Amino acid sequence: MPVSRFDRILDWTLALGMQLAMTTQFRSETSFAGPGEILLASWIAGTLARKFIRSEWAVTRASLEISAFWAIFAFALCLGMMRTIASGVHFDGSLGLHDVVADGLVAVICLLLTLGPAAAQRMRRVQWAITISGSVLLAFQLANAAGLFVLTEIDPWYWDRMRGWTSNPNQFALLCLLIAFLSLHLADVESGSRRSLAIFCCALAIVGGWQAKSNAYVIVAVGGLGFFLMAKASRWLLRLEHQQIPALSFSAAAGALVVYIALVTLPVISEGGNLLPDASGLARDSRNELEDSSVRIELWKQALQRGADSWLLGLGPGPHLEIPNIVLAGRRSGNEPMNMQHPTAGLAPNFEAHNTLLELFVQGGLLAVCDYLLIVGLGLWRAWRVGADGMLAALLAINAFGSFHVVFRHPFVWFLVCGALVGARSAQPENVLRRTAGPYLTSALRARMEA
Repeated sequence: MPVSRFDRILDWTLALGMQLAMTTQFRSETSFAGPGEILLASWIAGTLARKFIRSEWAVTRASLEISAFWAIFAFALCLGMMRTIASGVHFDGSLGLHDVVADGLVAVICLLLTLGPAAAQRMRRVQWAITISGSVLLAFQLANAAGLFVLTEIDPWYWDRMRGWTSNPNQFALLCLLIAFLSLHLADVESGSRRSLAIFCCALAIVGGWQAKSNAYVIVAVGGLGFFLMAKASRWLLRLEHQQIPALSFSAAAGALVVYIALVTLPVISEGGNLLPDASGLARDSRNELEDSSVRIELWKQALQRGADSWLLGLGPGPHLEIPNIVLAGRRSGNEPMNMQHPTAGLAPNFEAHNTLLELFVQGGLLAVCDYLLIVGLGLWRAWRVGADGMLAALLAINAFGSFHVVFRHPFVWFLVCGALVGARSAQPENVLRRTAGPYLTSALRARMEA
């Protein structure tokens, strides 16, 4: 089916919106919406108009799954909010409203992405739009950080750590991680010149994220790439086994030999000292890392305590943790780079857990955590079933990065989840949808799905 010019405009609007939503230095402190949010709202309005005009409301299995997820999540937040109101705990309602609006925006984007008969094809077009535009934006940010040009009121550095046009280096590292693994997915499923372009974009994003000097980024990037290679090797070995070649036996023997050599040489290596004497280009100083670890441990303890005190129901939308004292002491020292947006100390708790699952536990309780794990696990299973190892590595890498940061409300993250759900659907027979959801649908809705 030919793609209209309006559809291509919408694709690039969504691609740029998801990325610019993370470039928070372009957003004023008093404004909730920046260029990214404006583009996302424009994409929603344009997509709704297109669907009304063309009557593209065909329900897919992915749209049912994503709708069920957000319905359960909204129910969990409501339970938590009622628990907070009943307990009389004081919290900042404006911060809770911020989370409700952000969650609602992401939910609408997810639903519109998964609706319609051409959801998989549209997803692939947007993936390429993100990869190309993201690489161009990263190149401009690297050039800005190198001093090739200057943007007024924009500081691309946080001391010696690059943050580009985002508000902090960790957010910049997340943006690079998303672009890198989306490019890796495209390199896995494309061929020829398209694969070469995707590999180049992946390499650029990985090198760019390295400049953020985030230890979490280094671990996740290396681990994600390693997992991708292992998945590819496993599939190759299984294919050889099907051809009556004992590849698994040889690989198991080789793996055992590597483990044996590592165990024998480990004491010698440990006596020899640090194998990387100059690690300044890979990560931050160990003293800063120790300080960050102390902050996170304190926040994680708070989150577990708050979630447990709420009877595992959560406290509703918004941040609910106290700002650690070590963070307040660091701010009093002053001389911070400009465009730093911090929660300010006040009467109500207004800090997040710096861990996605723990933040969900604080806001929506155990139900929200299980709901999120279920939808991500479903995406992982679909990606594995159809051999989309790049998407599989992307979901694992982003959620591993979310162990140190809150990534739940980023539309880009949910784009990957929807990509795993929708992309897998096109590779399976349509009658699977009718068997799983058919008994719960009306005859009119079932006929539209079959059309």
